[in-house]
Amino acid sequence: MGTVKAAIPHLSSTDAATRRSSVMLVNSLAQMEESRPEIREQEVVAALINLLKPEEGVMTHEHATKCLLTIADQYTTKSLILENGGIELFVNLITDPDPLVQQNTLETIDLLAADCQCRISLNEANVVTSLLEALSCEYPTIQQLVLRVLYSVCQEECVRTSVKEVNGLEALLKMLTDEELSDLHEGIVQVVGVCMLDTEQLDAMKDSGCLLTLANYVTTTEPAGQLNALRAISTCSGKPENCQILHDHEIETTIMTVLGGEHPGVLAQACLTVSTMAANPLVKETFTKIGVIQALMKLIAHEDQGVQEMSALSLANLSLGSKVVCLDIIQDEHMTQLVEVLEESTSPRILSYLATVVFNIVKFEALREQLVSLNVIQSLSACLTNPDTDVCIAACKALAALVADSSAREELLKTNALGSLVSILKESSNKEVLRKAAWTIGICVANEDMAKELNKNGALRVLMDMCTNDIQGVSNLAVVALEKLLHYDLAAKYWHMGTLSQTDVVKDGFYDTGAHKPGDDFKPIKFLLDRKVDNKRAVLYVSSIGADPEPADLKSEASTTGSTTNVKTGRGTAKGKKPHKAEEKKEEIPEPEPPKEQKDPGKPRVDSSLREYIEEVTTSIAPLPTQAEQITALSLYVSNQMGGPVTSISALSYDLHIAQIKADLKTNVIPIGFIKRGIFYHRALLFKVLADRVGVPASLVRGEYNRAWNEVTLVEGGKSKHYLVDLMWEPGQLLEVGSHGAGVYKKL
Repeated sequence: MGTVKAAIPHLSSTDAATRRSSVMLVNSLAQMEESRPEIREQEVVAALINLLKPEEGVMTHEHATKCLLTIADQYTTKSLILENGGIELFVNLITDPDPLVQQNTLETIDLLAADCQCRISLNEANVVTSLLEALSCEYPTIQQLVLRVLYSVCQEECVRTSVKEVNGLEALLKMLTDEELSDLHEGIVQVVGVCMLDTEQLDAMKDSGCLLTLANYVTTTEPAGQLNALRAISTCSGKPENCQILHDHEIETTIMTVLGGEHPGVLAQACLTVSTMAANPLVKETFTKIGVIQALMKLIAHEDQGVQEMSALSLANLSLGSKVVCLDIIQDEHMTQLVEVLEESTSPRILSYLATVVFNIVKFEALREQLVSLNVIQSLSACLTNPDTDVCIAACKALAALVADSSAREELLKTNALGSLVSILKESSNKEVLRKAAWTIGICVANEDMAKELNKNGALRVLMDMCTNDIQGVSNLAVVALEKLLHYDLAAKYWHMGTLSQTDVVKDGFYDTGAHKPGDDFKPIKFLLDRKVDNKRAVLYVSSIGADPEPADLKSEASTTGSTTNVKTGRGTAKGKKPHKAEEKKEEIPEPEPPKEQKDPGKPRVDSSLREYIEEVTTSIAPLPTQAEQITALSLYVSNQMGGPVTSISALSYDLHIAQIKADLKTNVIPIGFIKRGIFYHRALLFKVLADRVGVPASLVRGEYNRAWNEVTLVEGGKSKHYLVDLMWEPGQLLEVGSHGAGVYKKL
């Protein structure tokens, strides 16, 4: 280490030979890592820069430049070179007759050019003129170094301006037509490409014929040259003004010619160039007219993955907002291949780009049906299981747009897409993926079938959990999806919320599993039917229609006793007989005949009793003149079917009655019409079902301890009043909501 300190004073010796020997020693020491920190000191760097002056000999220049090259990778050294006037001295040495001095100088300048301030200083020192002059040297290595440095310094706009001022591009493109300089063509095209970033420069190239020279070069040279020329075009076309100039020069035709080639690298770069230029509407229109869409569609199934990726990217950008392009894509003979690649590819880029193509096409309603017919739903469904976030997001967007079409929803139900969406919500930790999946589920819930399929896959539980999630933007979308899910699946809504509004119409297939308990999941009816009979609360099921009526000996009690019902009083009478006064006061409830073994235990029974109830109330209660009369008559009717007025729940023996039905049916799922001794929640559900059938607006509310009730609204004196319907103690009585009587009815 002391050797460096000892040599420092001699670097500034008045004797040239001493300076030469000292710099040779310091250069040798600089090749050792441990010596470099000391050589990077201000005093040493300043002395070395001083040795770059023209009066020094070739050997001194050679070792001084080599030493500075060794330490110029550090920012501090670059600053010292800049501060001590080294830039101008280095520029002067670019044209030094000694090739080693030139090489060291150019490599050092290349390192310096990584710094913005150094590039500006190099330009001020007329580095462009020196570099262009050095291109005429006889050494190919030096020429290639010159082009590399020129490319580096041209990253600065002021340097590109200097190139323009000295007609540098014309000189470079002239060399591009010289086959003897083919080894320099790659570097020349790189420099031309970065200079083309300036719109004025590019415009001047068009006027001078340089752009034509470049276009011809693209179509006539070897693949390596084509690749670099296309990169230059692609890079500069990122600016809208430049893209317009290229369009005016009909560069699209040149690119189309290249797309018909065979070299994978060139094809991929050509596709990327198309993708970059696709933002310009005029360019997009030209690409469509000259057959670029068809060329890209052929490349979708190319054996090279890079070509596949870039062609898919191009189609994604071209199809954005263009119905003409989307129509060309969907009508192309290779569209089937595109769908196959979307389903089978393992490349996340290809999958996300092609899913984006589908999304762009789906935006045009007229094309949706044709797209669905190509089995694209299945392909997008497969994408949902891909671990790549971009693929999942793109697939979600495409599916959400597709399910606006009814045929797409039908196809979606044939796949596992809904299950995959639920799995994403369960497993993903990516905020954007969660947002898109929740949003897509919200869009997918467009009918009861979709809602039931989602619930079968556990969507209800997942969305419930997500609603309390504090991830910004996710919980809000989960709330929307949950509301739509419950809107179309009233059984799940009643389980989760414990209430059905007057506008919620209970239809066949509805079932009441009881109140939602923390940590519990909503069970599909198939699961409940398959469960062994137990002593837990029965599941109440609504089923008034079926493919075939039940045999007479399987009908529930109301259809086998040969009775009719007076719907205004709710009392039953034997057919052809008038009711006896004593019978009106008290009516015995005969035990229902035990049903025979269920033919298909996997399905709930058709409830012939409920079917008869609906027919009777539709015929006799619906025509009543006022809603109040309808409500009173319906409450009496329901009470009668469920055992009449109750003075004591224990005396009703409803629990034994329910247990017997469960045993007879060999299931915990009981059709509501089978129940002849029912309490609050049995009667409230039956009232809601029948009220919905006759058009009486009624809500269904679940309370605690097997309580449930119905609330109705009547207009009295021009004001709406809300009442609770008594179905137990004094059937037909309306208790004003909020009154003492209503409160008693709701509680034990």
